Amino acid sequence: MGVVEGDTVLITGLGPVGLGAIVNARYRGARVLAVESIPWRIEKAKELEVEAVFDPKDPDALAKVREATGGRGVDFALDCSGNVHAERFCIDAVRPKGKAGFIGECNDELKIKISPDMIRKGLTLYGAWHYNLNDFPKVMDVIRNSPLAARLISHRLPMSRIQEAFEISASHQSAKIILDPQA
Repeated sequence: MGVVEGDTVLITGLGPVGLGAIVNARYRGARVLAVESIPWRIEKAKELEVEAVFDPKDPDALAKVREATGGRGVDFALDCSGNVHAERFCIDAVRPKGKAGFIGECNDELKIKISPDMIRKGLTLYGAWHYNLNDFPKVMDVIRNSPLAARLISHRLPMSRIQEAFEISASHQSAKIILDPQA
């Protein structure tokens, strides 16, 4: 989406993809705010240098995001949760002429109000299923050079414990899980 140093990025949904988005945004020098309710993920986000995490169940969460940006709204918002309420939160939290991206799979209907959301606010919306292969060198640059990238790995298990890896992943108490085929 073109995030650069000094931008403010909001990330909703701090599973492995959302946590990776924090690393990516911090690598670019962005200020990162997040929305998440699972305590393990909140603590991991803090370890990855997120500035603040807001509870999506808090009816004042949007007002708190706006307050954290001096009333302006975030420059970029990225939904990694696939939750329609989080998608709407991103649209509402982004500043006029800001950008919102959606990478969490969602089959619920998102209500976009064309006049207030798109025309008057001037939003740019992005959707992506996978990254573009042309971006692979940039992805590898983040993995190789970000001081936070290694912190994304929460578990290392031998391949023989793959069922346990799935169970850990389903518990929402993990970031990236590495399976070692040689162990």
